[in-house]
Amino acid sequence: MIEVRRAELSEVDAVRQIGLTTWPVAYAGLASEEFIADGLAQWWSPEVIEHVIHHGITLVAAEGDELVGMASLGREGDLWVMWKLYVLPDHQGKGVGRALLEAAIAALPDGTTELRLDVLVTNEKAIGFYRAHGFTEARVTPDRDLGDDLMWMVVDLHRT
Repeated sequence: MIEVRRAELSEVDAVRQIGLTTWPVAYAGLASEEFIADGLAQWWSPEVIEHVIHHGITLVAAEGDELVGMASLGREGDLWVMWKLYVLPDHQGKGVGRALLEAAIAALPDGTTELRLDVLVTNEKAIGFYRAHGFTEARVTPDRDLGDDLMWMVVDLHRT
């Protein structure tokens, strides 16, 4: 059974290991080895993981004592962005990503109307996952230009 909860500072290494394990698999054939190496160094360092646990919303999916997935969210200007959602390869296709996404949305402050994320335009697997969960290509985006390799997606959180 999967339990999704807030990450603790004592779990920095375990959260980081999810990134070190999933990134090379997730981006193999979609991005250069340099992109993968740079991303791991820039976004999965112990210092960065500690910062996002301490200052953002970082969730982990646990199966027993093992962390099998993670998601992190933060602000960019006035917008909420999900920066990471990764599930260990052996645990994909078992509902872990869906559970993390649902918990991430539930963890947003009351009144949040949209959640954004960026994704590689060539990552059809991730785009398909997000589309299946209500995300569409974003019209309003943070000011940061992603270039041609990434695109912004958004989900409307208005509840009727």
